[in-house]
Amino acid sequence: MRYTPAARARAGRVFTVGAVASIAAACALGSGALARVARAGDAGDASDLRALLTCDRVADPGRVRCEVEARVEPGESIAWGDVVLLRVPPFATALRGRIGAHDASVREPGLWRWSFAVVARAKGAGDLSGRVRVVVCRGSSCAVREVEVAVRVEVG
Repeated sequence: MRYTPAARARAGRVFTVGAVASIAAACALGSGALARVARAGDAGDASDLRALLTCDRVADPGRVRCEVEARVEPGESIAWGDVVLLRVPPFATALRGRIGAHDASVREPGLWRWSFAVVARAKGAGDLSGRVRVVVCRGSSCAVREVEVAVRVEVG
């Protein structure tokens, strides 16, 4: 498939169908646990993915802004990533269940950041959790990594 220069600029990095299928298959195989890094790739891969989920505390029901940040070790780079929301407090609604690679507000080699919002319908406090999935490359070798993140959402 051919892309125009404008389409390439909008997409940032264009993957072939085979590359996308490989990334999707690798993402589907992984699993993580809260505050624990799931490693993928070659045996002996000692690199960690660090991720942090934060949300603003708001006084009244309405939009609650949240941010997820993923960092990798020096010498590594993030080639692709997304965030999947797993649990939302009962008083809130997620506007989107998945924040994709093209939605990342910062895409530096070692740091990606996604911003999103949930809508609080009432005052309350509860846990918001998600899974950060990234493809991390070191040289020409790439591996899928994921980690679950959580934050306490407080409204009121």
